[in-house]
Amino acid sequence: MTVRWAAMIITVATLFSGCASWRTVEVPEHLNAATLQHWDLSGRLGYRTAADGGSASLEWRQRSEGGQILFSGPLGFGSAELLWNGEGAELRHGKQRHQAPTPGALAWMLTGMDLPVDALYYWVRGLPFPGAPAQLQRADDGSVTGLQQLGWTLRFDRPEAVGHLVLPHRVRAERGSDRFTLLIHRWVPLS
Repeated sequence: MTVRWAAMIITVATLFSGCASWRTVEVPEHLNAATLQHWDLSGRLGYRTAADGGSASLEWRQRSEGGQILFSGPLGFGSAELLWNGEGAELRHGKQRHQAPTPGALAWMLTGMDLPVDALYYWVRGLPFPGAPAQLQRADDGSVTGLQQLGWTLRFDRPEAVGHLVLPHRVRAERGSDRFTLLIHRWVPLS
């Protein structure tokens, strides 16, 4: 009787271990989120560091020439606009303007964490940032459910069909004591 139970437990464990293993799966090009280059999305960003935390609503417009994220809510100064293109980035809040070579440097001013906005451009679509090594976790259908990159551990969930793509509607990320969650309410693919 105990041998039968042990065999059943091993069989069930083996079946469940295949549900979320780290492996490579080919995804058909027409279903690949990498084909999405331009979008509008609206959602909410929540973050927590060892010293602070907060949340804000956001509107993200991504085009080939650059990006723009409008933040509104309790980020310490009400609302802010983060803009970037190939030449640099600018953070506007109230009458103040701050410039930097990358949007990530300015995102630190909003959240107090080193938020890699260049990588977030890929992560928001459930993709690895091509500028650094990554480990992917995929579901049986080939969709990315997790990612480890740049010291961050990310989880992508609430996948929903958006046109011909399936995109995450929640991105949760953690690196040490820094955490953020991006909850996407609306995707509008433009490419």
